[in-house]
Amino acid sequence: MVADVMQLAPIPPTEPERLAALRRYRILDTESEDEFDDFTALAAQICQTPIALISLVDQGRQWFKSRLGLEATETPRDIAFCAHAILGDGIFEVQDASQDERFHDNPLVTGGPGIGFYAGAPLLSGEGQAIGTLCVIDNAPRVLTPEQKKALAALGRQVVRQMELRLHLARERELAQIHRRHARFQKAVMHSAVAPSLSLTPDGYISGFNRAAETLLGYESAEMLGVHFATLFHLHEELAARARQLAVELGREVPANESFLEMARIGLAETHEWHYRRKNGSLVPVVASVASLYDDEGAIPGFVLVAWDITKSRQAAIDSALENADLEKRVAARTADLERATGDLQDLSHSIAHDLRQPLIAISGFTRLLESHVGEAGRRYLSRIVSGIRQIDVRADALLYFANLSRLPLQREAVDLGKLLRKAVQRLQEEQPDRMLSLSIKPGLLVMADLALMERSVDDLVRNAWNATAERTLAELEMGCDTGTPEKPETVYFLRDNGAGFDSRFAKVLFDPFQRLEAVPAIGGDGLGLARVKRIIAKHGGRVWADSQDDAGATFYFTIPD
Repeated sequence: MVADVMQLAPIPPTEPERLAALRRYRILDTESEDEFDDFTALAAQICQTPIALISLVDQGRQWFKSRLGLEATETPRDIAFCAHAILGDGIFEVQDASQDERFHDNPLVTGGPGIGFYAGAPLLSGEGQAIGTLCVIDNAPRVLTPEQKKALAALGRQVVRQMELRLHLARERELAQIHRRHARFQKAVMHSAVAPSLSLTPDGYISGFNRAAETLLGYESAEMLGVHFATLFHLHEELAARARQLAVELGREVPANESFLEMARIGLAETHEWHYRRKNGSLVPVVASVASLYDDEGAIPGFVLVAWDITKSRQAAIDSALENADLEKRVAARTADLERATGDLQDLSHSIAHDLRQPLIAISGFTRLLESHVGEAGRRYLSRIVSGIRQIDVRADALLYFANLSRLPLQREAVDLGKLLRKAVQRLQEEQPDRMLSLSIKPGLLVMADLALMERSVDDLVRNAWNATAERTLAELEMGCDTGTPEKPETVYFLRDNGAGFDSRFAKVLFDPFQRLEAVPAIGGDGLGLARVKRIIAKHGGRVWADSQDDAGATFYFTIPD
């Protein structure tokens, strides 16, 4: 006797990892391909069934990459036989669906296509995640022979190998395209640059070396290709010192040998002073500027490095180098902007922040020179100038990061928002250990998102709430999610505080750059925190908003579509 209600397949315990493995193949909603249609035809012939499918089980549906004997292109996951088949690693067989307690009242059994028999071989990714099935279906009950089961399982393994091959070929095409673009750009830079210029691979190996660089460093370009730049030219102690600075600025460890590229890797051009080791063993002091190259998808296929010798009249050479750096970096930035076709507003923000940093470097240099020529009172004034320069530099860095957000590649993975919240709160409490804090984190806060961008977004939301609760004896933070509204069901995440709140009239401008509400104490910040949150969420395809009443706390909401 069968049960009265159809049984739904449970969600696998590794569902986020399974979905990530599925999406890695970039095959969902693609056109039909003969290579996959051959597998369904062969499966139907071997198992003697009228229907055969390559079914990929997405979050809420099963989608058919190949289908034989069936018109539908997808069905809901909650009625899919394949949702049960992916729970194991062997053949899943339902010999008589009308008498099976899990499926007897399933719409696919009682209605079209009238499934009487089902057998599915799980498609296991390289990580062992079952992303779908190769399945065969008949309208009447039946049983597969051991030979048919063995053949169906073998065909399933070949389907996955075909998917791996398809992905590999796609990546090879993308890599070839990147290399072609990189070669064209590199050729243009090498021919036009009057300053010593190099192009580097993402790992820091030299891929181009112009004549001015040959003169500066003493090597021929032919002997430089494929050489790791930092290993040959940089002083390890300088790289290690820069790595320690970046660890403080970025909140994470940076390998010393990669510190000269780290800011460019996250989309921020950097000008820094180094000593390079020439071929004859001598050291030459330089000011070097490193910027990222981008392809059409926002990925970084390499970097361009421009260096200036500051040996003669060091300070004068620095000033001259900064002027040349500004021109060279403007040319590089504009060329990259044309290739990426980004908006004028983003370019303007980038240029303003970049142009702001150049005079700061010169002012800072002059200030250090003056320190040895003034008395104690003068040094106090100079100390104030240096403090002001650091504050402006922080804001310039924030503006550069903000302007480049849309260019950063998006790498989705399973991200635990609760874990990010705890880390952000821990950092703030280390800054202000005397503050009292109550933290509430609800379950269900796992999203498919870019880890680095979401960590920055959560950190900005928490810091905003931290500032808003500065006058409270006990600061309260709560993070959770709900399912939206019946009209628009979706997962909505929120962060709620018991701070000063804000007037509802300001809700529309709250996420604009450089907005500060009177009710919130002016405690540092770069004026871009909530604007960054909005841009990061939008980059994921989501939206963000807030509501509050004066002196009644505030709640910030956001969505992250899968």
